[in-house]
Amino acid sequence: MTISKKAYAKINLYLKILDKRQDGYHNIFTIMQKISLADEMKIDINPGKKNINVECQNINIKSEENTAYRAAELFMRRSKISAEVDISIEKKIPARAGLGGGSSDAACVLLALNEYHDFVLPENELTDIAAKVGADVPFFLNGASCALCEGIGEIVTPLKMDLTQYICLIAKPTNDISTKQAYEDWDRQNRAGEATKPEFPFDILNNTHNDFKKLAFSQNENIQKIYEKIKKSNALAAGLCGSGSALFGVFDNLAKAQNLETELEQKPDVEFCGIFDFV
Repeated sequence: MTISKKAYAKINLYLKILDKRQDGYHNIFTIMQKISLADEMKIDINPGKKNINVECQNINIKSEENTAYRAAELFMRRSKISAEVDISIEKKIPARAGLGGGSSDAACVLLALNEYHDFVLPENELTDIAAKVGADVPFFLNGASCALCEGIGEIVTPLKMDLTQYICLIAKPTNDISTKQAYEDWDRQNRAGEATKPEFPFDILNNTHNDFKKLAFSQNENIQKIYEKIKKSNALAAGLCGSGSALFGVFDNLAKAQNLETELEQKPDVEFCGIFDFV
């Protein structure tokens, strides 16, 4: 049986790192929002001996470092079910951009496997698996368009915020930033202890924030220049996507977004640029 799913990307409208836990993870306070940019997933599942294959852009991947592979492996370990699982990913979300592509892929795999096996695992067990794969996976597993995520990301509270009247421009520079490296750099430069959790609710579009932004700008001047271009283009809001390096702009005028898209696409230091809906 083949199950097809769209693995949507996300942006972080707000991201604050609260403290580092004893297990090495970080407690965060973040507001995530899905956008229509998505990987195309095909998960072929058949009864049989445990065998997991992941193919991405015609490259066969068989490694626990791959989030889709790890999600399938942890699901079968927890459910005590063996199956042949062939995962095909048509990547459209740029990697190492802070857009959550790998996490979204993993969530799709968990949902597909649970659906195929008649929802053998309850929601809380799926969420526990998701958190072990990656901090952003529980958000994508939840299905909310917009949510407040706390803890290491596993505490997901859907928010009733409708941004569908706006559009989102995404620009990824040629710089890559891995989440692991971003947090390691954060730890080296921030030793003041536990940060204060912000009071919520607040006007999100007028108070976008990302703790990684200053760090990313200090290390990559190019990222800051793109951010400034977005701000100067009359975007309603702008920010860094997750740990970076991609940036977003929220617009209420398609022509303004398209003009900026055209300008950014011509820059040699911009690897990816597009306009997407909020979903």
